[in-house]
Amino acid sequence: MGYQDIDREIAHLEVVFGRISTRDRFPLSYWHRRLRALHDASMMPSQRARVARLEATLRMLGEAKQTVCAER
Repeated sequence: MGYQDIDREIAHLEVVFGRISTRDRFPLSYWHRRLRALHDASMMPSQRARVARLEATLRMLGEAKQTVCAER
């Protein structure tokens, strides 16, 4: 995967992650797999930083989902 392809994928995930919730129709595991696939690519430091922010967002969503499930 080239740097431009990686940038497009990261940009797409940034848009999606700004809109997903714990009740999204795609499970969070799907998005984790998409991020893990990026780790196999050779990324620039700025791309790695963006992926790290996306991973943090997913962690927060996962924690929020656990909290909601625990309250039920």
